[in-house]
Amino acid sequence: MEIDKEILRGYIDTIILSLLYHDDMYGYDLSKEVKKQSKNSFEIKEGTLYLSFKRLEKNGYVTSYWQEGSAAARRKYYHLTNTGKEYLSHKKTEWLFMKQLMDQFLEGVE
Repeated sequence: MEIDKEILRGYIDTIILSLLYHDDMYGYDLSKEVKKQSKNSFEIKEGTLYLSFKRLEKNGYVTSYWQEGSAAARRKYYHLTNTGKEYLSHKKTEWLFMKQLMDQFLEGVE
């Protein structure tokens, strides 16, 4: 199913934080994981991803650090902070409320 990108636009930060909840990641790896978990129906463009990282870091939700990768390539990894975990929990509650609200409106619609 094709996903309307506008629906998820406001939740890109939440998607990023939810993936960082499980493990530190670098941008390309996170981008691949989004495509994988969405079964190729959604992707975050590189520019959008790095703007989100910058915003999340500015707000104290993530920190970043450099680490050597394969073939001596340096990669910038992102780590979810405790403040980021609290924010993610808030966004999850918000999403569940919105889902419940939409389920009520769409009940009985075929």
